[in-house]
Amino acid sequence: MNFLENIFSISDADYSHKLIKIFGIRIRVLKKKNTKDIESDYSKYDDITKIPASTGFLREYQYALLYILKEFDRVCCENNIRYWLSGGTLLGAKRHGGFIPWDDDTDVDMMRDDYEKFPEIFNSSTKDSDLFCEMWRDKNAPATCILKIKHRKIKQLFLDIFPHDFYIKDVRGEEKIKLNKKIRSIRKRLSLSLIREKDTDKLLKNLKRITNEKINSGIVPDEKNKPSVHWGIDFPHRWSNWIYDYEQIFPLKKIKFEKFYFSCPNDTDFMLKNIYGNYMSFPKSICPHHTDESVFTPQEIEQMKKLSQEVKNA
Repeated sequence: MNFLENIFSISDADYSHKLIKIFGIRIRVLKKKNTKDIESDYSKYDDITKIPASTGFLREYQYALLYILKEFDRVCCENNIRYWLSGGTLLGAKRHGGFIPWDDDTDVDMMRDDYEKFPEIFNSSTKDSDLFCEMWRDKNAPATCILKIKHRKIKQLFLDIFPHDFYIKDVRGEEKIKLNKKIRSIRKRLSLSLIREKDTDKLLKNLKRITNEKINSGIVPDEKNKPSVHWGIDFPHRWSNWIYDYEQIFPLKKIKFEKFYFSCPNDTDFMLKNIYGNYMSFPKSICPHHTDESVFTPQEIEQMKKLSQEVKNA
């Protein structure tokens, strides 16, 4: 890994934010998270599925995330928007029946056509005026952006939405390997670019143009042909495989997450193995939390508990 790649591999997820006061001014600083304490809590278990759900602040936070996920699901269902649980959220549903005990975020995927119109649909359809959907951009990367549903009164509470695109046809074997390599190469060049487009709309148009011209060769995909599906180049995923067969995602199914049911890929087992390998085994290391209780104000914690309680009572 060269110097630039090393810089771009650093993620905010590796750090927690801590508020300190200097001369009476509140300043937010980064503090490296320690995962050893988290891992020691689970070292006594031989079966990862037997680890109990989280407790305390983390559990309240998870329920608040679930509140957003439920509202997201409601809007999608009422407006015929297709989505599916992904990443650690899908893993938690499959392996734990809900949140991974140490997890503190929620991820969903969506096809490009729905993804582009979703912010307007959600913002006009949500029953909670404190929730809103907008495009988020990584301040440390020149071409990285995804949709997020955020909460106006709790800044650390959000749901991530990742875009997927159809390829022009179904690809298998060597052709699939070459296409995967091409897409990853395009994303890598975007990550290493020294040019930062300040206008988000222009960035999105440019990413769409690159997908249409460089990946799809100017041909408009037709879903009726059940073409391959790939991660959108909007975000630099670390997965080695970016492409799925149409049947691995569609038709979508339902999976239980906590006590509710949400959309999931048709072949959940393949999707999880593609990302995590043997996903039923203990990971080599536990990912650190994105959140830190110390950065929440008393008002935010109170509001979060209200959302949590509403989900518990549902």
